[in-house]
Amino acid sequence: MSLTFPELGTPSNIIPLPLNLLRPEFGELYGFDARDLTLRAYYDTQASIEAKSGEPIGTIYFAYDVDRLYVYDGTNWQYYTST
Repeated sequence: MSLTFPELGTPSNIIPLPLNLLRPEFGELYGFDARDLTLRAYYDTQASIEAKSGEPIGTIYFAYDVDRLYVYDGTNWQYYTST
């Protein structure tokens, strides 16, 4: 059995956000509001990641020593595991 997907066009009426947009709810830049529009994830240890603060909201780190994905919410690091 195989799946076939139709050709999808680009959605219309898409307006990109201006660079350095401050989100009204938080007044902060998000990690995905990067100037070069590239999403980046960084590698580090769990202890080093949890010691960081003041990162842009949405900053992503992968803790290779415990296999966790960390995302900064502006106050704390939230982590996700494969389970």
